[in-house]
Amino acid sequence: MNNRKIIFTLLLLTVFSISFLNQTANASDEQTLIFDIESPVSISIKADLGQLINNREIIQIPAKIVVIAENIEHNFEGSIEVRGNFRRAAENCDFPPLRLLFSQTDIERTIFDGNMNVKLVTHCKENSSRFIQYMGKEYTTYKLYNLLSPYSLKVKMVDITYIDDKDQLKTMNNQAFIIEDVNHLAAHYNMKEFEGKLSADDIQKENLLQLSVFQFMIGNTDWIIPLSKNLKFIRDDDRTLAVPYDFDYTALVDPDYSIGGGYSILSTPVRKYKGPCYEIDELEAEFVRLKGKKEELLDIISESPYLKRKSKSTMKNYITEFFTIIESREKVADYFQYICK
Repeated sequence: MNNRKIIFTLLLLTVFSISFLNQTANASDEQTLIFDIESPVSISIKADLGQLINNREIIQIPAKIVVIAENIEHNFEGSIEVRGNFRRAAENCDFPPLRLLFSQTDIERTIFDGNMNVKLVTHCKENSSRFIQYMGKEYTTYKLYNLLSPYSLKVKMVDITYIDDKDQLKTMNNQAFIIEDVNHLAAHYNMKEFEGKLSADDIQKENLLQLSVFQFMIGNTDWIIPLSKNLKFIRDDDRTLAVPYDFDYTALVDPDYSIGGGYSILSTPVRKYKGPCYEIDELEAEFVRLKGKKEELLDIISESPYLKRKSKSTMKNYITEFFTIIESREKVADYFQYICK
């Protein structure tokens, strides 16, 4: 091999090596998002908890947030606020649901990248193992919809510590789960959140069919399209999709907010179809799709580390009852066609 060939070969090897190293560096720079981490994650929030818990006003409070995931500590400066309606009220929950707020600049290329608005579902009642189960059941319900629709919000259960930076309240440790920012979900599909007024006719037909049947499956009537109640909407030039959230007031979770004193103003959740009317062949096509997912749905419940045996049993029985209903043409007509709008 002459010198020219040797030099040319060395140049090729150098270019290849640089390209390979750059690709490796870029791959290593990619940060796994917190919702995709399978191992346990812990979060501590240090803020003026007294303002949040005692006043329950929706005001942003500065917060220091520390996340430990995969043995790595991540520190964030952000803010926190109470959220919600029913669960925000002190007479219903000892501890309110919260929202973590970040600037994208501070979370870019971190485990929260793209998630500037992160909802936190908390334990509601202090010293109540039953409400910990309610939280686990709601978390599992999100996982069920993750299986059935790509247009669903991811969730992550975390061990959480609340620290009062005024030293007026004792440090609290509990479980909670966080919910993906709908803007992050929308961006994944090159869409954007839409906050205007909508009707059922504005939603992509297949998306609304799948959502409506799922809400019936879990016994959820606490959603209203024109009011955007417990629904988010994402849109591009061709379609508008509905994304459900907040599954605590469902028959599948079956919470009792009267525990600990007083009584609940909420009636018992029931299984009732609230979606628009569909032809029987459209319904049957969705039922066939769901039947193909039945065992996976039941496995998600069976394998949940956040549910006790009794909770798993009641949830699986409720889901199984849905599949019994859709096997009967008479029941399908009674539930889905005679009362639809």
